[in-house]
Amino acid sequence: MKKLIALFLFSLFISCNSSELKKDFNCSVGSNYSGLKKFDDFRNLFAIKLPKKWKVNLYYDNGQTSIYAADTTLSLTKTTLLDASIIHSPTFIDATFKQKVSADNTKMKLQEVKTKDFKLFNKDSYYSLAKGKKGKYPYHILNVFTKVNSDNFLHVKTEVYGDDLVDERICKAINLINEIQLK
Repeated sequence: MKKLIALFLFSLFISCNSSELKKDFNCSVGSNYSGLKKFDDFRNLFAIKLPKKWKVNLYYDNGQTSIYAADTTLSLTKTTLLDASIIHSPTFIDATFKQKVSADNTKMKLQEVKTKDFKLFNKDSYYSLAKGKKGKYPYHILNVFTKVNSDNFLHVKTEVYGDDLVDERICKAINLINEIQLK
């Protein structure tokens, strides 16, 4: 009986430490990158851990601060592109916002696969996974939006081209998203 209780508590502990995103995308424990390095955005509003071998670009203007990264040693159909930005805009993640995300997907001729409200970093969040074709390649895009405060929101865009290991590449990106540190 003690073993059963211990197993239950262990399972509960594991599930509480798993993010809602990881659960929604059925990500396994082994979907991680190794050799991560912490990158801070120009304005020091957030940081993200990314693989050391990835090419990382920082960008900022009056409206946003961004970290854009990809493994450029791989072909486009094998790599994952990740763009994390704090957008300076008093946006609400409401029905109007979600309709705009959906309309943007439709405009890009993408089919929404799943969308959901959830909590990320204990903040109101929303994700949209869409798929279609971009150029000559099959294409998947996961957009994650998190309301940071009354003036800013976090937008993390994950792009996957091709059909190879799509779920694994998205899960690895989700693990990177979960490592973002808001400041």
